[in-house]
Amino acid sequence: MNHIRLLLLALVATLMAIPKGVVADEGDKATDERIERVMKAGGGHDMLLDVFRFRERILITSKPAPPVTKNERGNRTSVVKAGGGWWIGTKKRNKDKVRVLCWAWSLRILLDDNAKIEAIPDIVVGKKPAFGLRVTEAVKEPIDMYFDSESHRLSAIDYTNTRHIFSDWKKTDDGHVYPAHVAGFRFADRKAGTLKKTQWYQTDILELVPLTQLPSELK
Repeated sequence: MNHIRLLLLALVATLMAIPKGVVADEGDKATDERIERVMKAGGGHDMLLDVFRFRERILITSKPAPPVTKNERGNRTSVVKAGGGWWIGTKKRNKDKVRVLCWAWSLRILLDDNAKIEAIPDIVVGKKPAFGLRVTEAVKEPIDMYFDSESHRLSAIDYTNTRHIFSDWKKTDDGHVYPAHVAGFRFADRKAGTLKKTQWYQTDILELVPLTQLPSELK
């Protein structure tokens, strides 16, 4: 009995000797490494989109639509201030959800001082592995962002009851990278990661132009 007691005391002493926060430090390191890879793939902090105008073809459709044609004009033009607002023409969208999605899509949410970011388990997006980052505190509801394990570019965003999948990456003339195709799905079961069989919407960005500031009529 004394032998067992001595072993238990030795185990307790060993555990007490482990510095507090070791596990957290390892988690923080993994998160920081993921953020660094993501930022590098985006061209660095200075190359993240902030204020920009884009022209798109957006369709509410359960089936993927044919690729856009060369001279297609699209059906919507918007101006966005990442983390600030989204205007269609001169009318501001009031839904907070679209503002948060665009903030995440620009990656600027990862730079917010109020954001708590943690690494989350990998998933598969479009048959390709993707690593994840969860953002909390800067937003009302957690938002999960997944990045292609090879290119480190954004693969998907899970937010509330929806998943948004990004592809067809392009560059502006100034070198800003952006996904020209986005497909949205609703979850059948968010906890299980099960999507509904048909898509919710898709959008194809036909043109994207960075701006130095918001147009005066939108301020």
